[in-house]
Amino acid sequence: MMSSPPHSSSSGPVVLATCSGFCNVGQLTTQAAMHLIRRFPGTYTWMKAEKGKSVHNPGTNRPVWAIVGCEDCCACEVLQKSGVCFSKTVIATDLGISRDPHGEVSFEQISQFAEKITS
Repeated sequence: MMSSPPHSSSSGPVVLATCSGFCNVGQLTTQAAMHLIRRFPGTYTWMKAEKGKSVHNPGTNRPVWAIVGCEDCCACEVLQKSGVCFSKTVIATDLGISRDPHGEVSFEQISQFAEKITS
């Protein structure tokens, strides 16, 4: 389990841009981001990158990471179309979790994915 903030930035908190969460792995992206925000206050902040919508650019100095559920990488597309540069992409299905529109997310999956985001 993580005991210290795994990433710090002199330009402000890392923006975790997550999927919209229509299926289990999309929901996992947001839940893992919230886990990190609560665990490491001031280190991370959250942005919902909902398919078909644009997002506000958080500023050029803030690092942005695309936290996506599956290989469709919807959050990456939203960020690109909105002109937001991101420096890292983390995909939930890379953990071996199958995409399931009716699936539930477990606490263990949230913890594992949060660890993957910070590695």
